[in-house]
Formats: sequence, structure tokens, C-alpha cells
Amino acid sequence: MKSNILICLLVVSAWSIAAPAQNSRSGEIRQAVIADPNMAAGLDGLYDFSPKASTPAPKGYEAVYISHYGRHGSRYAYTEKTYTTVLNLLSEGRRCANLTPFGEKLLNELQPFWDNARYRVGDLTPAGWDQHRKIAGIMVKSFPSAFGKGSKVDACSSASVRSIISMSSFCNAVSLAAPKAEVYEHQGIMDVQATRPNMGGNPFRYQGPAIPFPYPEDSEAFFLRHMLGYANVLARLFKDPEKGMCGMNAHDIFFYLYMFVAGMNSLPEDEKLDLTGLLTPEEFATLWETDNYERFREYLPYCTSCFSIIDDMISKADAALSEGSRGAHLRFGHDHVLMSLMMDMDLEGSGSFAPDADDLIQSFRTFLSPMATNIQMVFFCPKKKNGGPVLVKFLLNGGEASLGDLSPVSGPYYSWEAVKSFLLARKSLFVTHTLDEGWSSTEIGPGLVYRHFSGIDPVSGSAQQVYVADWDMNVPGYALKFTSSFPTSITSDVMKEYGATIAMNACYETPSVVVKVDGELLSNMPNHTIMTTGVPNWKSDGAVYTDGQRGVRISWDGKDRTPSELRAFYASSTAPNIFTSAPMLIDDFEPVGETFAGFYSADAIKNFNYEDYRRHQGVRHPRTAVAITSDNHFLMVVVDGRRTGVCEGMTARELTRYLRANFNPRYALNMDGGGSSTLCVEGHGDPKTHVVNYPTDNKRYDHAGERSIPTHFCIVRQ
Repeated sequence: MKSNILICLLVVSAWSIAAPAQNSRSGEIRQAVIADPNMAAGLDGLYDFSPKASTPAPKGYEAVYISHYGRHGSRYAYTEKTYTTVLNLLSEGRRCANLTPFGEKLLNELQPFWDNARYRVGDLTPAGWDQHRKIAGIMVKSFPSAFGKGSKVDACSSASVRSIISMSSFCNAVSLAAPKAEVYEHQGIMDVQATRPNMGGNPFRYQGPAIPFPYPEDSEAFFLRHMLGYANVLARLFKDPEKGMCGMNAHDIFFYLYMFVAGMNSLPEDEKLDLTGLLTPEEFATLWETDNYERFREYLPYCTSCFSIIDDMISKADAALSEGSRGAHLRFGHDHVLMSLMMDMDLEGSGSFAPDADDLIQSFRTFLSPMATNIQMVFFCPKKKNGGPVLVKFLLNGGEASLGDLSPVSGPYYSWEAVKSFLLARKSLFVTHTLDEGWSSTEIGPGLVYRHFSGIDPVSGSAQQVYVADWDMNVPGYALKFTSSFPTSITSDVMKEYGATIAMNACYETPSVVVKVDGELLSNMPNHTIMTTGVPNWKSDGAVYTDGQRGVRISWDGKDRTPSELRAFYASSTAPNIFTSAPMLIDDFEPVGETFAGFYSADAIKNFNYEDYRRHQGVRHPRTAVAITSDNHFLMVVVDGRRTGVCEGMTARELTRYLRANFNPRYALNMDGGGSSTLCVEGHGDPKTHVVNYPTDNKRYDHAGERSIPTHFCIVRQ
């Protein structure tokens, strides 16, 4: 309990260290907003393409790589209530003969406007497409050395259509401006941590302490205190302002009215309504400030989940820099994510707040996140090898930006190593650190727990996604069943057929293994070689046995036995159910899997046949394994892979070490992996198939990539 309190206190203290507010500074900001309607439009403001100052890179340095997060471009309002709230109030006003001439005029224009806009709510407008096209052109023109021959541009987006189309506009412009660059766009659930990690149902979502809101007023109280003259605005529309509210509270009316006015600039010219006279510049600026307070209250809790984007930026930048590759990683999403990122990074002073709510605008200002807003981290390396450290500068909407109280090396250029240390220190404020960091657990039934790991695994040193069904075999209620399907079946179909609570893939291809189910020996490792490769068969190193109930064991049967001796051994076995596989990872606590594949360089491994055990188990792939602990828990384990920066996969050596570090099992056996690795957990994952991991057989990194295979493990109710 004390540790949780301490974390919360750290968050509060980190965000309360700003000096006492100077009203003159807040006053200057308010005057600027009054004078500039685009600033007053806040999140609905248009992107500023005016030239920005650019400090030359230090002598001998050139831009090599860019890490980017961008908001979608201009759009129609994201909720229909922006339009219908005003429309319904005006329509009721007409019915009651309560409209002023101004109100009548607005209603006459709003009705056909809504007929046109009702099916475009949330859609990107032509201005939004054009914004990203221009930003991409500026990026390539400003940093051409990052987009030459051999450069790679990888772009991902949230599932929002307006974000996807923004990405397409941007990438299309990059391809035109940098024809030698290789550009790849993608969108899927595996991109959520890099684009919209606060999305509901995100299975990888970071957890952290509750972030206390630093001010006592709720959004409605703040609005009522600042917008004392809201009745004056309503009086321009309604003869009787109070009657015109139709029982709605003023805060809700003006929340949508503000977005209605602010969002007009994003629309095509021939669709815009002339709202001159509805709000004075002072009223528009005040509504911006009340909306700014509301957005701060909404976005503050997202700081924890959105830190995964910073982790993604760090890991992908380090990978690009270590490989010496050039190009960019582009991410497309939303304003609430980008502003949370600004707070996470303390970009331009966004991470500390004045004690007085009226001075919040000194640090949190939504006009810094207009349509198509973007953060760019531009990396610079010495042109000569070993010529100096990697430098990075931050751009916010094209302008050079500062990072908290971190001191730059020169001008706006920071040491990349110092930036990483600074950001990781910031992470400790938002993301909980415990002995079980990265793990989440859910009880499925008596003695049956589903566990999921998401994050940087300290054993492999890489991003991993690991899924575990942990069955306490001491608790009655479930049984382990081996299944065989000839020719083959996908795991989710087997789960459905047997009414299983848990289902997982099992053995390699049938000719390479022993399969015995319900007393029938279906395959006794008939092949001396693996398929047609000519590689000697090595895939029956160990075996897992079950009596079909709660009796399960794992044995290193292949130790000191030849293939022919193994065939005779299994042919004479009275065990009713046997699955063999390889390699044995842990035998009586001994990590035998650490040495199975030998120790070869990456170049040497490439020369081996794909089915050679040294390559098969010596490189990272998705993995499946089973294990038994000393206290009689049976573990069914799947490791996702083949997704850089999200789930790297493991070698047999890494899997052995990972299991020891997290579960310390007495016995563990590797099963078939790669595209076969699939785990289904009742009530989790895909709502139809219950697949919790991301099988790679369709190369789309979604739940639908299951491979059809011959053997499965099923945990069924007794």
C-alpha cells in the first residue's frame, strides 16, 4: 500500500513543481487567443504552414532517421452531436416560435448542411488530405539524407478511417518526393501500442498508478465560472434563452456549440456556414479555455497507456541506428494521444502545471494540437564513422521544440542517450513497476489462470508477447485431453468440437513425431529425415504424457536413445496418450535447452538448412511449449513473434531462460512453433474463435492467422 501511495505522490509532486502562476503570462496567452480565431479553434484549428526556423546540424552531422507521430488531418466533427445539438435546439425553438431572426437564418442554413454532413461524421475532408501531403513534402525536403536509395519508411495507423487515409496521403507524398525510398503502410491490432494505446480492449495496455487530477473544479463548474455571460450568446438565437435550452445544462450545450463553430474551418469552402455574429472573439476565446480544461481532464489519464508509443519510438530508433539503416517510422492517430505524449515527454513544458486552474493554459494548450499536428524526432549521425554521439532534435508542427529541463548539446540538438534516460525517468511516473511488471492475470475457473505478458522482456532484451494457461492439477474440475485430426484442423475449431476451455497447438508434422491418443498409436516417428529436406529427424527429443485426467508428466525420452530405440520404446509403452516434440528445454530443473542449438553466429546460421535443428531452434520464431512445475502446475505457453518492436519471438535458448526466470518449472518441452503457435482461451481474445495470440500464418498479425495442424492439447471440464 505504501508503494502505491508513494507513486501517486510522485506523480502529484512532478506535476506541481511549476513556479506560482504569473497572471501576466496567462493574460498574454488569452489575448493571443482572442486575436487569432485559429488558436481559439483549439483542436479544430488548421495546421500552420508558415516557415519555421531551422538550426543547422552541427558540423559533420547529417539526418539519417525520423521517428514520427501525427494526428489525422482536418475532418467533419467526430460526433454527430456537434451538429444535432444545435439543430435540435433550433428546431424546437421554431416549433415554439422562440427563434430570433438570427436563429431562423441559422436553422434555414443548418438543415441542408446536416442533410449533407450526416453521413460524413468523422470523415477526413480534402483539407485533411492536403495537410498530410504538404507535411510529408516538407519532411523529405528538409531531411533528404534520410530518404535516399535503400531507405525504408514504415507507416502504421490506428483503426480510424480518417487516420488510415491521412497515412495514405502522407506516404503517397513521400513516395513522390523520395522515389528511391521503400514505403510500407499497415494497420492492425498489433499497431495499437504505437498508434492508439488508450483504445478500449487493447490487450497490451500499460498499467500504472491512478493519476490524480490537480484541480478541485469539475468541467461544468469551470465553465460556469468563466462563461458567466452564456445567456447573451443564447439570446442571439432565442427570444427566451432559458426556454431555448430545452432543459439541457449550459455546459453540455456550449461543449457542442464550441466544436460546431471551431470545426467549420476544416470543411470544404462550399459547405461552410457563415457563423459571423454568433460569438464575439472574447466569447470564442473563453469557450476555448473551458474546452481546454475539459480536454486536460479527459486526456490526463491516458498518459500511462500512451507511454507505449515512446517505448516503440525508442526501440525502433535504436534498431535503425544499430543497423545503420535510413528512413522513418511514421505513426498516425489522434489528438488525445498526441497531447498525452506531449505530457509524457514534457515537450514544450507540457509536463508540469501551475497550482491555479486558471493558469493551466501556461502548459496545456490544445491549440498546440491542431489538425494534422505532429511530433518528429529527427536523428543525426556523424558522416564519418566514430565521429561523435547520435544527436536528436524534436519538432512540434515543424518548429524546433524543447524537452523538459534536459539540456541540449547544441542549439535544439540533444544527446540521444540523454534523451532516453530522461524519457525512461519520466516513464516511472506513469507506468507501474513491480516484480510482475508486464504480466496480467485472469482466473478462468477453479485452479485455471490465464496469464499474459506484454513488454520488454529482460531475458531476451526485446519486446515480447507471451500467453500462458496455468493449470493447477491439484484442483479438481479439469482434465487434459490430447486430440488428433487427420488430415488437419485449426485450433479454434478443435476447441469448439471438444467444448474445451483451453486449446493449444501441439506436435510437429506427423511423420516426425510420435502421436498416441486414447490408446491408439497413430504415428511412431516413421521418417528418418524431416519431410524431403534430407535433414536427419531430431523432432522427438522429449514427450508429454497424460492419462486423460489430471495425470500429466514430461520426460526426456530421447536422451541417450537412437531413433530406432525410441520407436521400440514408444511401441511398447502402455501410456494411453503420448505427444513427442523437441527440444527438451528443462529436465529436472536443468536448462538443457540452452545448449541444444549450439552457439553459432548469425552468418553461420544462415548457411544451415531451414529444418536443421541449429537454425530451427537458433533463431527467433513464435514458440509453443509445455511445462510442469514442482507444485504440479501444467503450463501451456505461446510466444508471439515476427513483429519487430512488438513481439520479436525467441530462440530455444531464450525460451528456456524465460521459463526459468518466470516460472522455474521442473520440466519443460518445446512444441511446434512458427505459424503453428496458437492458444485459445475461453472468453478471451477474438470473440468468435477465442484465439488470444496473433498467429502468423496469414502474415497479417491478427487473430485470424491460424494454421491447420494435426494435433492439439485441450483442457476440458470434467
